[in-house]
Amino acid sequence: MSKRILLKGGQVVGGPRVPADVLIENDIIAAIGPSIDAADAEIIDVAGMLVAPGFVDTHRHIWQTSIRGVAADWSLVEYIRFIRLGYATAYRPEDVWISTYAGALEAFDAGITTICDFCHIMRTPDHADAGIEGLDRSGIRGQFYYGFYDVPSEPRSFLDHDARVSHARQFFDARFRARPASALVTMGVALTEFNLIPVAHTADEIAVARDFDIPLTMHMGTLSTPDSVARLAQAGLLGPRMLHVHCNASSDDELKAIADSGGALSITPETELQMGMGIPVTNRALAVGLRPTLGIDIVSDYSGDMFAQMRIALQTARAMDNQKVLDAGRMPPEIDLKVADVYDFATIDGARAIGLDTQVGSLGVGKQADIITVRQDGIHHAPRTADPLASLVLQVRPSDIDSVFVAGQARKRDGRLVGVDVAAVRQRAQASSDHLAAAFAEAMQRTGQTATRATYGSELARATKGDVS
Repeated sequence: MSKRILLKGGQVVGGPRVPADVLIENDIIAAIGPSIDAADAEIIDVAGMLVAPGFVDTHRHIWQTSIRGVAADWSLVEYIRFIRLGYATAYRPEDVWISTYAGALEAFDAGITTICDFCHIMRTPDHADAGIEGLDRSGIRGQFYYGFYDVPSEPRSFLDHDARVSHARQFFDARFRARPASALVTMGVALTEFNLIPVAHTADEIAVARDFDIPLTMHMGTLSTPDSVARLAQAGLLGPRMLHVHCNASSDDELKAIADSGGALSITPETELQMGMGIPVTNRALAVGLRPTLGIDIVSDYSGDMFAQMRIALQTARAMDNQKVLDAGRMPPEIDLKVADVYDFATIDGARAIGLDTQVGSLGVGKQADIITVRQDGIHHAPRTADPLASLVLQVRPSDIDSVFVAGQARKRDGRLVGVDVAAVRQRAQASSDHLAAAFAEAMQRTGQTATRATYGSELARATKGDVS
């Protein structure tokens, strides 16, 4: 028998400004409209609430959930020194599992239903298994990007680049080849930063994605390789199904090359502004026809709040546009970038960037029922904003998220996560955090004896003109 749920009387964001119903049948949206007759459905009264597609987070290192907040005052140089060369070396498989599971639950709590997990903590094959098992357990829709970075590993043989590439292929065969097309979690690959390894190694990493017809992602245009997009193109490796992250130092020509190649862009405004990566490329990307998407990046720095990223991206881009007019001695007569633009960055543009726009990212009949409902009864909604889209982008808080559905399954109802022992998750996450904090000093000392120090020592040297003490 089919399972039917009727979300009754809400305000569908992006639709007419009148109450409407949304009918979920099994995993899809079966109907949207006023006064839907579905007597056999479970009826959920969402009158006064916003009804919207779940957010799409196109870049997060979800394995860092257990070290929440440690990077609050760090630059990118400090991040590389203390996380990639420090905390990462102390991660056990169980730390990856609880970080991934708790991080996915945090995403649900904030209205994020699809996540791109850039998992570059592959110390051992067991770490890879723990990451995918955490995502699967949560019930989130996601793309698990297998990271090729040379994190200190046991057995030591896993430090070898060929060994990691070989394992990635085995991992796909064991974990993903037999998954049905309807599976919520799929696989991609996360490249080592371009130019930090031989071009031939980058080509090997890309070949894994191309051979299995899966997507790939990579950090681009940051401190180590400001011209990485151009170098990738020169090597004949730039192409479609590539999700380029950051690109703050990339030229306008490089951004256009991404667009022309069929690639996509993820920006993470909060980390980019804090850590000295440069101004988010929102305006420059739009000027060459490349739609940005939004990523949380790291909760080792700030919260997993897509509303914050929308607002920072929007107002930073507006400030850049406005400053050009102010520098000419005039006042801006109007604002070009609208709330609708940044809402699209967090929803349909994100879905399109990862090839899921026919399934998620907007509400439509036949699409997957990845839906959030948002309360507007708090004092911060008094009086209620006339424009539902403006309310969602600029007024709503994560605590306003009432319900979250992924493929028609309730992951949050009435403001609470469904089927989750939150106290037990918190306890396990705290135990992981305590272990990692205690191991940090020892891990930092141990990292100096591995190949990772050589790789990221070079990266730090570029950033600090040789001062990597």
